[in-house]
Amino acid sequence: MEASMKRFDYLRPQTLEEALSLLDQHGKKAKLIAGGTDVIVMIKQKAIMPEVLISLRGIPGLDQIQYDATLRIGALVPHRAIEKAEVIRKEFSALADAADVLGSIQIRNVATIGGNICTAAPSADTATPLLVLGAQVKIKSLREERTVPIEEFFTGPGETMLKKGEIVTELIIPKPLPHTGSAYWKLQRRLALDLPILGVSVLLSLDKATISCSDMLCTTSPISSILHTME
Repeated sequence: MEASMKRFDYLRPQTLEEALSLLDQHGKKAKLIAGGTDVIVMIKQKAIMPEVLISLRGIPGLDQIQYDATLRIGALVPHRAIEKAEVIRKEFSALADAADVLGSIQIRNVATIGGNICTAAPSADTATPLLVLGAQVKIKSLREERTVPIEEFFTGPGETMLKKGEIVTELIIPKPLPHTGSAYWKLQRRLALDLPILGVSVLLSLDKATISCSDMLCTTSPISSILHTME
């Protein structure tokens, strides 16, 4: 018989400031939850045993996609919204490719991009597209706000540079240069609903008669590896 989950308190703050205050108050006893597709599994497997779950669902401003000089994706944006966003499919196609093959539609409707990068699984589909596209991670605490390159955000399998009391609020991706395209491909055991054995993202630029591969990334190693500037 399957053992039941340990009891925990479920808190649902209404603002980012309230969420940060609760996270600061409960410290290591607390775990953030957004879509819950990873967190609930880890709780059931007893990989984590939080006494408090702090839900980020419904916090204003964290579930939006905006595009002007840069693409800004809120941490609570689900992968289905990324998959369907016309600007992402056209200008940031590697990210749309990755969202399109992440789990089932049911999973993509609830799993958030912020949760995907914070879990920091080596097999995360969105990790390599974000890396080749030069994404920045915006992080906020009660005391400060900072923005870091995503290649510095990941520090190891299941590990990030997040400090106590910090929350990822959005991803910022620069507009691609003219005549630039990107793509994501993964090798998997089954045709659908499987984690990648190998995931590859590539960013290509066309300059007159030369095609340059400015970035190529492979994942499922402890930390995604990057190759720069090939022709």
